[in-house]
Amino acid sequence: MPSRIRSIDGTSRPAPGFPLELLPFFLVCAVLDASLGSILALLAEIRSQFGIDPFGIGLIGGSGFISAVVAQIGLAGLADRGRARSMMVIGLVLAALSFAVLAQAESLLEFVAGRVLLGLGHGAFLPAARRSVIIKAGPGAGAGAALGQLNAFQLTGFLIGPMLGSMIFGLAGLTMVFVAFLALIIVCIPLVARTNIPTASVASGSRVLRTLLRRPGMQAMICMAIGYYGSFGLYESIWAIFLSDLGASQPLIALNLTLFAVPMILVAPFGGRLAARHGGMRIAFASVALTVPFVASYGFWESAIWLTAIMMVQAVGDAIVMPASQLAVAEASGANIAAGQGLFGACGLAVAAGVAFAGGAAYSAYGPAVVFASCGVMMAVMLLGACWLGRESLGAPPSMNKSVD
Repeated sequence: MPSRIRSIDGTSRPAPGFPLELLPFFLVCAVLDASLGSILALLAEIRSQFGIDPFGIGLIGGSGFISAVVAQIGLAGLADRGRARSMMVIGLVLAALSFAVLAQAESLLEFVAGRVLLGLGHGAFLPAARRSVIIKAGPGAGAGAALGQLNAFQLTGFLIGPMLGSMIFGLAGLTMVFVAFLALIIVCIPLVARTNIPTASVASGSRVLRTLLRRPGMQAMICMAIGYYGSFGLYESIWAIFLSDLGASQPLIALNLTLFAVPMILVAPFGGRLAARHGGMRIAFASVALTVPFVASYGFWESAIWLTAIMMVQAVGDAIVMPASQLAVAEASGANIAAGQGLFGACGLAVAAGVAFAGGAAYSAYGPAVVFASCGVMMAVMLLGACWLGRESLGAPPSMNKSVD
């Protein structure tokens, strides 16, 4: 009799390999991350073309994080109640609207509005997509490998986005970059609308978030996210400006962001399998610890070439953190997978938003050395707190590797 596995939603199915039915989720996530990467790479050009100061650039990045927080807290739980398809379609529609706004933006307020819409789109789409991938792939190695593959596709999109955006910018200007990604996102809408989405729902309501927050495993992962996502706020608000101030050209900035994603694409599937084998929380915490020295040291380097090389090494750790942390959150969430993913992402993005808002002003006032070193210290302190909160889970075997005959 073939071995069967029991999924988080209680259903039993044959042990999966790599289901092709997951491919639409992977491709659409890649497009969304490509769109985000294109904006990140062009922030220095937006600053120079429209005369936006560093605080304004930070406001553009931070506003996207805040809107993503609102969407992940307010909408993610709906995917657990049988509305995953609706959440993903709504997310793509909002993302398309964001690029329609950005295509005609000429002022700081318009760029902020476009970034807010993109944050809402990402916040609505990603928790529902991750829930669908986890349910379809099954537990343990199936979920871990699928999350790793999902992250690899997202990172591939993030790799392509800056280069594609910079190429279109060089050929046709900034407006056409946004028009091109608007068209890509519109193409994705029917792809998601026709995909078979798991519709099993669970009892969910206003008490779900409070229930999740009472679980030590979730508390530990949120504590980790508070430290870890701070670095993303810096990347969003000042990384392109930092490289530009070091003398990097627009193509070099795009190449830097692209090369950062290369090791992550190659390592993320392995990271998901590693997390399934040894425990998501354990692997996530160890990988975050490996990235802290890199983040803390960035401000002391004065060569964009060396920064690119160092980022590629750090990317190996980040590639493992992403699927491992998502698996750990799924392990702590029980049946409320999307709500758990949304809560985890929202807490991290709230911190990223605060750092992005303050990052531009802090960069101007204190310089990159102080800003990045402070971020590294925050990551280390919150990681120690996460280890204490999750001490019981760290000593337990992986909880999603359950099989039944």
